Amino acid sequence: MEFKQLEAFVAVVDYGSFSEAARRLYLTQPTISAHIRSLEDELHMKLIIRTTKKTTITAKGYQLYDSAVRMLEIRNNLLENFTGAHKHMIDLAASTIPSSYLLPELLAAFGKTHPDVYFHSIQSDSSESINRVLDGTVDLALVGQNTRDESCVFIPFCHDELVIATPVTDHYLALKDRETPAIFHDFLKDPIIFREKGSGTKKEMDLFLERTGITTGNLNVIARMNDLESIKKSIVNGLGISILSSRSVNDLQRTKQILVFPLEEAAHKRSFYIVYSKNRILKPHVKQFVQFVRDYYM
Repeated sequence: MEFKQLEAFVAVVDYGSFSEAARRLYLTQPTISAHIRSLEDELHMKLIIRTTKKTTITAKGYQLYDSAVRMLEIRNNLLENFTGAHKHMIDLAASTIPSSYLLPELLAAFGKTHPDVYFHSIQSDSSESINRVLDGTVDLALVGQNTRDESCVFIPFCHDELVIATPVTDHYLALKDRETPAIFHDFLKDPIIFREKGSGTKKEMDLFLERTGITTGNLNVIARMNDLESIKKSIVNGLGISILSSRSVNDLQRTKQILVFPLEEAAHKRSFYIVYSKNRILKPHVKQFVQFVRDYYM
């Protein structure tokens, strides 16, 4: 059960119609309907009976309404007590790289000029973040892949590149120092760690391998991990190499805990995207944040 669903339900009861609830919450009618339907499915009961002429709240619906109002009031009171003022909330999903390496500086910079905005951020992989946009549980997402889903708007806002990250050993130091730049084929026999399915980095790595005619059968895959920090620590400790986002390894490269080799193709460059649903009417403060993110890396 999500606060967004409860807000939609309370609005329908308060305003007596799906269309007015949608207008007040800056949502579309299909989104309001989806939230109500999700609540009914989760609770296994009918809450609202909707006909062409009127909207009727069931007895169970009124029971839920009282509880939902109290829950929303508690949430709003908590926000006001802990932030010191009434805040506009932005529900945000972010995949691993944007969440860990872009979002902190974005929120700090945005907060300086918009102190009345409060963020609720959820980290997951790119696929799950986009799913949260589609099911209406978040206002927008920052992700590392464009799935071309026609229900969403994808706006590129920041660029990155994939690199080969290796331990600091004599073997890799020699590769670094040789006159001819190392290429990915120089690493084919080395133990390699893969990212999990669903991440934008994994998707971009798969595309790179496909373009270069390399299959996973050609590689010495020693581990598959769903946690980026675990992969980085494993590289530092000599478990193997990996193809990672340049932004994610800048800290380790700067402190000389790993070595970084560029991939030889220009096609390994990637973008990060702001994603929001075409079926969602963005609130003014959400629009401000979207524009801020677009301008920040220009």
